[in-house]
Amino acid sequence: MELEIRMLGPWETVADGEPVRLTGERRVGVLARLALSAGQPVAAEDLIAQVWDQGTPTTAGKQLHIVVSKLRTMLTPDVIATVSGGYQLNLAPERVDVHLFTLLGRRARAARAQGELTRAGELFQRALALWRGDALAGMTTSWALVEAARLEEEHLTTLEDHIDLRLAAGDHHAAVPVLAAHAEDHPLRERPRAQLMLALYRAARSAEALAVYQETRRVMIDELGIEPGAALCRLQQAVLRRDPALDLASPARRTTLAKPVIPIELPADTRFFTARATELAWLHRTLTDVVPGLPAVAAVHGPGGAGKSALAVHAAHAVADRFADGVLYVDLRAATAGLQPLTPYEALSRLLRSLGLDGAAVPATLDEAAARYRSLTSTRKLLVVLDDALDASQVRPLLPAGPSCAVIVTSRQIMASLDSTSHLRLTGLDPADAAALFARIADSGRVRAEPDAARKIVRQCGGLPLALRIAAARLAAQPDRTLAHLADQLADPGRRLDALEHADLAIRDSIAVGLQHLPGEPAGHDAAHTFLLLGLLETATHTVPAASALTDWPEHRAETALNHLVDARLLEPAGPGRYRMPDLIRLYAREQAALQVPEPVRAKATRRASRHYLTTDRTAHVMIEPGVDGSLWGRRGQPVCGGSEW
Repeated sequence: MELEIRMLGPWETVADGEPVRLTGERRVGVLARLALSAGQPVAAEDLIAQVWDQGTPTTAGKQLHIVVSKLRTMLTPDVIATVSGGYQLNLAPERVDVHLFTLLGRRARAARAQGELTRAGELFQRALALWRGDALAGMTTSWALVEAARLEEEHLTTLEDHIDLRLAAGDHHAAVPVLAAHAEDHPLRERPRAQLMLALYRAARSAEALAVYQETRRVMIDELGIEPGAALCRLQQAVLRRDPALDLASPARRTTLAKPVIPIELPADTRFFTARATELAWLHRTLTDVVPGLPAVAAVHGPGGAGKSALAVHAAHAVADRFADGVLYVDLRAATAGLQPLTPYEALSRLLRSLGLDGAAVPATLDEAAARYRSLTSTRKLLVVLDDALDASQVRPLLPAGPSCAVIVTSRQIMASLDSTSHLRLTGLDPADAAALFARIADSGRVRAEPDAARKIVRQCGGLPLALRIAAARLAAQPDRTLAHLADQLADPGRRLDALEHADLAIRDSIAVGLQHLPGEPAGHDAAHTFLLLGLLETATHTVPAASALTDWPEHRAETALNHLVDARLLEPAGPGRYRMPDLIRLYAREQAALQVPEPVRAKATRRASRHYLTTDRTAHVMIEPGVDGSLWGRRGQPVCGGSEW
């Protein structure tokens, strides 16, 4: 349930966009008091003292419990949590208009201090628009009256701050009637009187400006017995002598409230997006559940071709309208064949330009650019999509500072070292979802005509959306070929990778990128060497002792190499001490081993493996020996497929 509480005017409680009728002075009072401290505990004794006010009965504790129970029933059970000594409203502060008003005002002032006057004006307007009447209207307890007075003062200050901005922008003509009404409503506030005098003076109405001063002086003497303050007196003298300092800056230097840059950079969504309901729900929850003071960061990791980018873009489109200041998108190119990943500075430069900085204004160093980016995002409500990231060091400088921002990161390796980040592991589609996706992107008529061939194609694609997309593209490019023809190609291990290549899409490229981004020497060399030797084996599952025998390395070195392959998503965990190489990656490893590993090295590796591994398969009792192609085969001519070391 998405709950909103509105107190800047008549009381309103809204759940999922629908008003909730909340009756009873104490129910409203308890919820209001908890809402003013949303996300923070409130002691039960404070609730009783404040909401029950002077008429606190001995049974107030029991009454409070009943009130809270009723509120949970009317709203949702977990919205009010019982904490040590009291209660806590589990609601993001931005869901309470009082807190949202304060937050927007703070952001507006920060934007003004940074010279972002257009943005400051918009934020002030959003803050002031939240007011629908008197704060805490209808509440008469002492605490409510004190809080209402505090909020009203904050309201007036924000209104006057916004008027200052309008006057700096040359909007004095339109500001005069607003200021006249404001000054009349609050005759003892000197600041709006001074603003009204300045606006009138700039509108060539000097006599009226001086009349405002005389009226202010009369009221203050009559009501308070004092003269106006020094600032107002100085302004009167400046008007009398027509001080040039009162004039608006020249047009070349004048502040203007032009339309701000609102970046909308998401790539187009795909109409073929299929399944992933659980993952989409997780992303929606992670991106929209606000943690006070922190941006929401959702990091999606998984193997190449699993559909991470498509998921991120689809989810971002679904929540984009929640981010008033736009959506930024950067392809960090970690897995783009033929291109180097963007450096953090290159990515920051793009983000800063998207936020309106001229290219020449982008700071020259990474630290300065990161600081400027944090400053520009600190008061904004942005969604940032960092697609195809290499590692945490590339991503960390790109995270926005604003607590109302949200980030989606996609990468092959898990970004475990990023603070305050939620992680989602994305795997291939299950058979039913894979079949549904293929049916959507391929010619549905051809799929219905050859259902058995379609199932075989889906199975050989291993649940990878990229492979399914390539298969469908090949079918579209060859309308005269049958699905059975493509299914036969995919069924042949020697032709499957060739069949999964079309135009600029290739499974080979997706796998090769993982090898290119292995760590530097010596760890990366060890991992790449192990990958090739694993390609000699006719089994998908491996252990540390198996890899140790194959490479002729100590087990700790072999284990390190295997773990680097897991990080690169070239292997996946398969239980304690076990590793699995997916079928398409195994075909690539075999292909590359034949190309890159000299025959004597292949022979030695397989001999070491055959000596060290099972001399008898415990399941099939098959003796292990090297095959003629250098791979390990059983004497019955069957590939090794399940001994204790595999």
